[in-house]
Amino acid sequence: MSARRQIDRLRSDAIWVETFRRKIKMNPGPLDTYCWEWQGGLDKSGYGRLHIKRYHETGKGRNFIAHRLSYMIFTGAFIEPEEYILHQCHNRLCCNPDHFKLGDHQDNMDDLHDSGRVAGERNSNSKLSEDHVWDILALYYDKEWTVSNILEEYDVSRGTITDIVYGRTWGYLYDEFMELGDE
Repeated sequence: MSARRQIDRLRSDAIWVETFRRKIKMNPGPLDTYCWEWQGGLDKSGYGRLHIKRYHETGKGRNFIAHRLSYMIFTGAFIEPEEYILHQCHNRLCCNPDHFKLGDHQDNMDDLHDSGRVAGERNSNSKLSEDHVWDILALYYDKEWTVSNILEEYDVSRGTITDIVYGRTWGYLYDEFMELGDE
C-alpha cells in the first residue's frame, strides 16, 4: 500500500481524524485565522512529526510531517514528495491548511529569503555578528586582504568568507557596504 492509500484511509477514519485534531491547539497568529499548533512530537528542525502504523501495508508504520499530513487530511489533496508547503504564517508548528501555499524548493527558498526570518545574527547557527561581517568586508575591499589572511582572523570556513565578500550571504550588509563605497 502506498502512502497515498494510507492517507486516504486515514482521512476517511473519523475517529483517527479526531485523534489527530486533539494534538492541535488553536493559537492566534499573524494571519486572520488561528494557527493550528502541533502539540505532538517534533523533528530536529522543530516541525511536527508522527509515526503512523494504522493502515500501513506491513503494520510497521510510516513517518509523516504533521503539517503535510494535515494538508492532505483536511483538503483531500495529495502532496507529492517534491512539493513544499510554504507556511504563510511562518509558524513551523502550524497545521492549518488555510495558512499554506504549495510550491517547489525554489519557492520555499525565496519565501525564506523574503521573510528575513533567519538572516544574519537572527540565525542561531551564525558564528559571526554584523560587526564581524562589516570588518571582513572592510578588510577585503578597503585593505585588500586576501581570503586566506581573513581566515587567520576568524574561526569560519573559506566558503563562509567568500560567500560574505561576494554577497551570497549577509546580502543586506554587503549591499550597504557596496553602496557606501560608491559614494
